[in-house]
Amino acid sequence: MVRFLLVLPLVLALSGCATALVAPDRPAEIGNDVTVMPQRAWNRITNDPEAWTTQGPQIDLIRFFSGIRSGDALLAGVRGSRFDFDAKMLPNDIQDLVIATLQLEGNKAVRADNLAPCPFGGDKGFCFDLAFVSADDLEMKGLAIARKHDGRLDLFLFQAASEYYYGEMISDVRKLFASAQTQ
Repeated sequence: MVRFLLVLPLVLALSGCATALVAPDRPAEIGNDVTVMPQRAWNRITNDPEAWTTQGPQIDLIRFFSGIRSGDALLAGVRGSRFDFDAKMLPNDIQDLVIATLQLEGNKAVRADNLAPCPFGGDKGFCFDLAFVSADDLEMKGLAIARKHDGRLDLFLFQAASEYYYGEMISDVRKLFASAQTQ
């Protein structure tokens, strides 16, 4: 009985961390007055940054970093010029920022390729591909799209296990990225 009473508060606390469903058929607000059309059902797992998954964050994850101010890192609590956004950054600098952030999270052999201009909502943005080995030793692929708007950074970052999940999801993710609208 004592063991049950010790475990019960933990179970109750974890049940409060339930995910919320992001419906595929209506616009979703992801921060900084930006909305996207999800294309498929997702599970919202956090909101700072807004993060969604379908199979669990170790398998697939999309994060929406929105309204990042100059001098702020993508991840809360991280400091150091290597991890801070600067409004003067060029697209290749932001690509390096994403690589450094993924490495900080424990990912290995992080590579970025195919940096190119991409539309972001009604603005000009840029995108690039990613490949890395996760902290759990899974081969991962990813896609990032970003824009600087009013001196702030909006960045969408998708990553999924390269075996099956990336290929199965990338078409919907590209449509989701293309649907970005600023209100």
